[in-house]
Amino acid sequence: MNGLKQIAYFGLSTLLLKGLGFALLPISTRLLSQAQFGELNFLVSISAIMSLLLCLGLPELLFKQQMKNAVYKQALFRDAIILCSVLSALFVVIMVLFTSSFSVLLPISINKLDLQLLAVNLAFSAVLTIVFCFLRYYEMAKQFCFLAILQGVGQTLLTIILLYLGYGVTGVMVSGAVSSFIVLMISLCVIGRTITISFNYVPWNISYKNSLFLLSIIASSLFVYANNGAENWFIAASVGKEKLAQYYVAMQFAVMTSFTFEPIRMWWFSRRFNELTSCRTRYVSLCELSLEIAIALCAVMLIVAPHLFILVLPQGYLLNSWLLPSLIFIVVLRHHSDLLNIGCYIHFNALFVTIINAVSAACVLIALGILVPKWGVLGAVVSLVFAQTLKTVLFVVVSQKLENLAFSIQRLVPSWLCFISVFALSVSEIIHYVIWQIAALVCLIGVLFNKYQNRIMAILNQYVTRKAHG
Repeated sequence: MNGLKQIAYFGLSTLLLKGLGFALLPISTRLLSQAQFGELNFLVSISAIMSLLLCLGLPELLFKQQMKNAVYKQALFRDAIILCSVLSALFVVIMVLFTSSFSVLLPISINKLDLQLLAVNLAFSAVLTIVFCFLRYYEMAKQFCFLAILQGVGQTLLTIILLYLGYGVTGVMVSGAVSSFIVLMISLCVIGRTITISFNYVPWNISYKNSLFLLSIIASSLFVYANNGAENWFIAASVGKEKLAQYYVAMQFAVMTSFTFEPIRMWWFSRRFNELTSCRTRYVSLCELSLEIAIALCAVMLIVAPHLFILVLPQGYLLNSWLLPSLIFIVVLRHHSDLLNIGCYIHFNALFVTIINAVSAACVLIALGILVPKWGVLGAVVSLVFAQTLKTVLFVVVSQKLENLAFSIQRLVPSWLCFISVFALSVSEIIHYVIWQIAALVCLIGVLFNKYQNRIMAILNQYVTRKAHG
């Protein structure tokens, strides 16, 4: 299956799943009180950090590890599934036995049953993440699309039913656990016929060197969470569940911006190491193309998202007009640090990934501790912008020092200028600002079309030729 078809399948599943999540917002914000919705957000924040720990950095190892023998690569997936399953089962047992002890450590009160259900959901989801990595690596995008949509649709329908029956946050936790379990069982059946390598033929395949890489990824992931998620704890502790609910809704719209890029991210991240190895020039070209698509998508969402926000949400969730554009600006910075960092991953067992994320995490935690008690949500946003800017600069500079690639600042300047113009208009809200935003977006699209005209025409000609031959 070629790259375009894979992106299409990934795009279909991602957009549908995000669309389902977006469709749930007006329902859940009306069926749950702001305090309950804030509690749900806090549970989601807990799930974000725990999923990083339970996956052990295995997805990054599976995509990074290059093996000439296909059997050994499949054995690595086998070992990753086993390791993740054992750790997840142990996590559930510990959470069930010590729920009361964990709940005391949280800044807000959480139902103990909800915490236990969250643990079960996380366990199934962690193993499912490894299985989905298998489908992505072996270009089984059609199967990935089917399973992801099945999970999303099933969880959404069950969530709506349980919310209308009055089960509240607990109903949401139940729907997540049930849907994850069902899809995990189906997905294991799908790949079970492929991964049939016995330990007599290929022994345990995760080495001590792999373990060092995994430890660096886990530590780095925790630092990433501090850069993007820790603010929920500070907001909950300083200004309460209601403000956390309002911030969470705005963040969901910003995350929706990130998810518009997810099909390309899923395709590119699973093959970028191979691309760098095979042709550095092609790697630079595809990386710049991916980044400019990400910038353009964020510019589109700067125009569309605020109007959707007002349209679908209850009045009580509407905060200052600067909040959503600022969060989308953070998404753009994150795209840069995600795409322009490969040198940090391929040298010194990704040690510099950990160091950079640690520096950024320390800065954001200090800033959050100082600014959130004083400025509330504004303090959280300022802290995130500062930390993400620092992180992006460090990743780009260090990555280029370790692996010098021929990226061109001049080629990216037009995209940056167009995006900054759209962002500035969103924050200032001058008269007829939407018209000026659309004009800037049209300029950006024109620049990109002129730059990638040959590539676009080649894809169109290929599509027409296939149609002509049936």
